[in-house]
Amino acid sequence: MSHWNAHFETGHLSIDAEHREFLRQLDALKEAIDAGAGREKVVELIVVLQRYVLGHFAREEAHMRRVGCPAHDANCAAHREFALKFDRWLELLTYGGTPVSLLLEVHRESLAWINHHILKVDCALRSCPTHGPDKSSPAP
Repeated sequence: MSHWNAHFETGHLSIDAEHREFLRQLDALKEAIDAGAGREKVVELIVVLQRYVLGHFAREEAHMRRVGCPAHDANCAAHREFALKFDRWLELLTYGGTPVSLLLEVHRESLAWINHHILKVDCALRSCPTHGPDKSSPAP
């Protein structure tokens, strides 16, 4: 998988696995674009990627909240901003056609965003416990 390295590891296995999957899906999108896949196939891959990303954002935000990560609020804001960008891309692709330049922009900007976001926001998880407080035991 392109671009994954130890610098991206947060120490939270499920989050790291989801980041790897995000990058794998971006690789699949780039391969489809490079292979000249049809509009329908490429848009389908982008829709699948968007659904995955939104699910990942929700799980990651819940995890950060659970473990008390200080980057939680910044993470939520960055996720909202990126989700809006994805919405705009899908609107352009749905109603404005699928020029290769737009497809490449979706890939390039998504890849740049996730790389920067992991390093600057998500890696704040390194200083957090891997699990949240145990709510099953009574408070002292």
